[in-house]
Amino acid sequence: MNPTEGNPPLPTIRDQVQGPETLPAVWESIVFVAGIVLGVLLLAALIFFLYRKLVVKKTPPPPPLFIARRRLREIAEQIEVMESNVFSLALSDTLKDYLSARFGDPLRFETSEEFLVRLSEAESSALPTSLREQIVGFLSVADEMKYGRPADAERRKEPLLDQARTVLGMNSEEENPTSPETAPTVAD
Repeated sequence: MNPTEGNPPLPTIRDQVQGPETLPAVWESIVFVAGIVLGVLLLAALIFFLYRKLVVKKTPPPPPLFIARRRLREIAEQIEVMESNVFSLALSDTLKDYLSARFGDPLRFETSEEFLVRLSEAESSALPTSLREQIVGFLSVADEMKYGRPADAERRKEPLLDQARTVLGMNSEEENPTSPETAPTVAD
């Protein structure tokens, strides 16, 4: 008996041998390696960014009092060359920025008249009573110099500067700190 009778012929070994696989082209290999290198670089950049963001401590911004005193010194240096209305505007903006940052008061975004009305109507405010009185006096003189432009405005610059210094707790002869680390932060 022949086991191949009636059955299909068995495949020969030649039917099962396949040809060699073709290797990828050089450009395909270069693109593949470049993609891996780019991925590793992006991963390293992400790790570096997260490390700097989470671990490296940033210096805090200077306190509002330090910023206001620095701006006041800059304005005082230009007292002779600034016009009286520009000078009083710069002083009042400095104090408004300080009070807004220090006490969270929206004074910076109000006119002086709106602030004074709100201050007189409010029973309690974030501003201490002594500071309120100083601000009211300062704003009335500053607004008169800004908008009224009195004839004696040039003579009134120095007293207005002294009022601003008083609000910020500075002496006119005071040697002011030059860095936020040495700035007094008790009033902040």
